[in-house]
Amino acid sequence: MQAVLPRPDVAPLLRQHYVALASDADLPEPEVHRLLFKLRNASMLPIVILADANGQLLEGLSGVADPARIRALLEKHAPGEKPEKK
Repeated sequence: MQAVLPRPDVAPLLRQHYVALASDADLPEPEVHRLLFKLRNASMLPIVILADANGQLLEGLSGVADPARIRALLEKHAPGEKPEKK
């Protein structure tokens, strides 16, 4: 994630629409643990969780932090954003 989030094709979208939180995978905060439990396919680090302002799970990813995959997830849930066509 450290190499993906600062990228110029990801960072502006993240800054404009999201609040980022990093959590310890071995001892997550109770709220993060609750979201992880709902994300049933999360089996490999890193894990990305998108939740709404009320803490409800929107979607998440587990495994390789591919920039295109992360950007697509962010675009999917960002208000007014349209995924880039390639």
